[in-house]
Amino acid sequence: MMARLIKIMLTMLTIMLFTSVVSFAGSEDIVIQLDGMEIVNDSPPVIVEKRTLVPARAVFEAMGGEVSWDDVQRTVTVELEDTTVVLVIDSKIAYINGEEQQMDVPAMILSNADNKNGRTMIPVRFVAEAIGCDVDWNEAERIVSIVTPEGGAITDFIKISQIELSADGSEATIYADNEIIDFDSFEMDSPNRLVIDIDNAVLDMDEGTIWPDSNDYIRSIRSSQYSEDTVRIVADLKKAASGTVEESDSEEELSLNFETTQSGDGAELVEVSPEAQAILDQYNLSALSRDASEKWVVIDPGHGGEDPGSMGYSGGQLVLNEKDVNLDIALRLQNMLEAAGVSVYMIRTTDETIPLYDRQDTANSMGASLYVAIHNNCYSTETPSGTEVLYYSDDAPMIDGISGAGLANKLQRTLVSNLGLVDRGAKAEPELAVLRRTSMPAVIIEGAFLSNP
Repeated sequence: MMARLIKIMLTMLTIMLFTSVVSFAGSEDIVIQLDGMEIVNDSPPVIVEKRTLVPARAVFEAMGGEVSWDDVQRTVTVELEDTTVVLVIDSKIAYINGEEQQMDVPAMILSNADNKNGRTMIPVRFVAEAIGCDVDWNEAERIVSIVTPEGGAITDFIKISQIELSADGSEATIYADNEIIDFDSFEMDSPNRLVIDIDNAVLDMDEGTIWPDSNDYIRSIRSSQYSEDTVRIVADLKKAASGTVEESDSEEELSLNFETTQSGDGAELVEVSPEAQAILDQYNLSALSRDASEKWVVIDPGHGGEDPGSMGYSGGQLVLNEKDVNLDIALRLQNMLEAAGVSVYMIRTTDETIPLYDRQDTANSMGASLYVAIHNNCYSTETPSGTEVLYYSDDAPMIDGISGAGLANKLQRTLVSNLGLVDRGAKAEPELAVLRRTSMPAVIIEGAFLSNP
């Protein structure tokens, strides 16, 4: 009898202690905002010892992070860019990039009326600040506000410190003190110019003009603080020329390489029709060099026919099939590339079923130079957002100076800059057949989440 009484008392004491520090807050009581947008999930936030715990996946996958669970170790891992946070369930010890840290409250697995099996709940401020976010609590409106580095004001600008010309004048190198993340380059005529805009950057040198002593390509190079956070570099060219912009391995240097596109033997660019030129002008594109026009680019609109791919719903009604979105994007891309003189082969141009391996085998048999598969993402909830580009491996060889990894990183940077979605990164995925079986640089673009409104 005494043992039974003690057991009952211990049970009651445990319940009292637990309910004294944990309170479930309905979603109408506490709101989680990410960069100003509310995150809605079927598991409400929980207050533990005056600390807010939130569903791990709902919040951090919305940032573009990856959340994983180890059932054996009872750990939850949050990964975003260069930061990995590991939390042990019911322990106040956490690890940030392998370094042990002490938390005020532990991660927990909690159940409510909607989720009988429980949700992994983690302290939002600790984890969010560990991966570089700012966290604020509005007591009056009961709002937890998370601001990601991309969503907040940028205060640390890249400094552009030097522009250097190669001995023969065919290359100009721009030096920065940190990684150059966002830039855009385009050509202009009347007069001929190559322009590069570097975002989130300031000049750490005098504005002015470089006048080369003797140069077959460049008349001058001008640098200026184009706007508060953009540095503009303009290369004034002596004659029509195409220019490519390449990043160094450290991504702290940009090289502008020039190639004459007109000579005494006539134009080296492909000839384009007035209709094609209008398309090029619309998107600030230039015609392709004649040699490059002989190389095939394979565009593969993912899924099709009996395979709808991901599906997007609104109000419980099916409104989008991924196969249709992929094809729409691919046909627009085909129009732009062919206007520039690119030799494009489309895996499909209609809603038809194409066997998976036939796609790569076709590209291989053609001896194609590039393979671009167009897809869109999906998830089991509406929360995740963002863009990612997949490639085979960092170790894959380069072909014609292009690697799958290099292509993926350039596409990822440009897509994120133009779409304004979460940057989920360029990722190596060697197990995917589309990437594993192709014999040329290949990428899969995952443009956005059809499961996200």
